[in-house]
Amino acid sequence: MEMDTGVRRHSCDVCGKEFTLKGNLNKHMAIHSGVKSYKCDDCGKGFTYKCNLKTHMRIHGGVPEMCQKCDICGKVFVTKASLSRHLDVHAGVKNHICGVCGKEFTQKGELKTHSSVHTGVSSHTCDICGKVFTTKRSLSRHLDVHAGVKNHICGVCGKEFTQKGELKTHSSVHTGVSSHTCDICGKVFTTKRSLIQHLNIHAGVKNHKCGVCGIEFTQKGDLKTHISMHTGVKRHKCEVCGKGFISKSDLKRHLYAHVDVKRYKCEICWREFTSKSALNMHLDIHAGVRDHRCDVCGKEFTQKGDLKTHLAMHAGVKSHRCDVCGKVFTQKSNLKAHLTVHAGVKNHNCDICGKAFTAKSSLRTHLLIHAGVKNHKCDVCGNAFTQKVELKKHMARHADVV
Repeated sequence: MEMDTGVRRHSCDVCGKEFTLKGNLNKHMAIHSGVKSYKCDDCGKGFTYKCNLKTHMRIHGGVPEMCQKCDICGKVFVTKASLSRHLDVHAGVKNHICGVCGKEFTQKGELKTHSSVHTGVSSHTCDICGKVFTTKRSLSRHLDVHAGVKNHICGVCGKEFTQKGELKTHSSVHTGVSSHTCDICGKVFTTKRSLIQHLNIHAGVKNHKCGVCGIEFTQKGDLKTHISMHTGVKRHKCEVCGKGFISKSDLKRHLYAHVDVKRYKCEICWREFTSKSALNMHLDIHAGVRDHRCDVCGKEFTQKGDLKTHLAMHAGVKSHRCDVCGKVFTQKSNLKAHLTVHAGVKNHNCDICGKAFTAKSSLRTHLLIHAGVKNHKCDVCGNAFTQKVELKKHMARHADVV
């Protein structure tokens, strides 16, 4: 009589679901207990109810007439109800609505997974990094990152990715679809994340700090390149001459050196360049533009490469070593000038007395003698000298007297 009248006196204490018969409530409670007493002898999969196992056995029994096939995609289901739910996906029917935010879903399972976002329940934890996920499937995909599994392959260039979302983002490179535009400069990005990182440049936000010298950067990639200056690692090798570079952009610029064609000419000094970007950087020298500023001492430079070389001085990086005596230098030009000492080449001549020097700085110091300039003064007796070495010898006499 209760079944006919629709009265449901038996309520579940866990989820509140109501049943007409007590036996149905008892069967339902097995879901909350997690007990799966009915095991498949073929694959070992467990089920809460015997009827679910019976339905599952159709897969192993291979009875095609008992299976339900989707006429749209050809997917096969063991029950008519499963096929009916699947057809909602093709039809775009979304009958399952979230009571909190109103978001609609095709499958009941999708709504259940979504609900955990509002409840904050995340029961699936990664044993490697401790990150928590709302679904077992999400955890499984995450574990592929630690395992290095890359099952998502780009059909255009063959590049492999761990996450499906990464492949989707990468595909926009080939399609040319870039929907995220910067309102300040108009630059377009394929992902919202890339746009946010770009906006930090306009805002002057520098969240990436070097742990060695303390210099801060807006982009993580810039910090990574900067750290290579401290380590001296040159991962980017030129396939033509074997020369190594810290950044990929430096290697790209270097490759122009192997190309004989120089199509871009400066109309001021007629110097030729292999790329338009190189010509534009060169024109900044004539214009006196100094857009590259050192964050440490405030010194400004026309070329980005000059700033990069200058920063190596602050960092104390001396990556240019003399193969003859082992002396190290921060700049390649300094090493080149030093090598003339070992070669005995004296290209710098004094116009007054004709004396030759290996380095331009040595000639400059020598000219002070002819000019009578004495910048090196003794703190003890006040005598002044043209050269530092003369003052040093003089100070030794004071030391002998003492």
